[in-house]
Amino acid sequence: MKTQSGFNLIEIMFALLLLGLVIGVSVETSTGDLFAYNRARDAAMARWVASNQLAVVQLKGDFPAIGKRSGDADMGGITWQWQQEVLKTADDDLRRVQVSVFRKGNDKELIAMQVGYLANPNPKPRPKVVAP
Repeated sequence: MKTQSGFNLIEIMFALLLLGLVIGVSVETSTGDLFAYNRARDAAMARWVASNQLAVVQLKGDFPAIGKRSGDADMGGITWQWQQEVLKTADDDLRRVQVSVFRKGNDKELIAMQVGYLANPNPKPRPKVVAP
């Protein structure tokens, strides 16, 4: 009687099953890593857009009026949409500036938000406090 050499059908099917499982797991892991990378990249660029917009407001040198503004900015090959809101604070000589950044056309998904404060360059005179 001759001895069989090579693999039988069951062994080949089992090897293909294991190979398929390994490839499936590695593809799923790679996809998750790519998604996390894209999300981190977008968050970093959106924060830069928000920081740039805050810098623009600060460099104007005037005291911003209360209200909302919006606009677009290009960063990293992506067009971003920003929304700026200037709010009143408890101190009349201080404004809160909040900048929210979204992907262009998707203003429901906030990517980044940054807050800054601006002081009035010409504050109102304050009464002198006399120590008792």
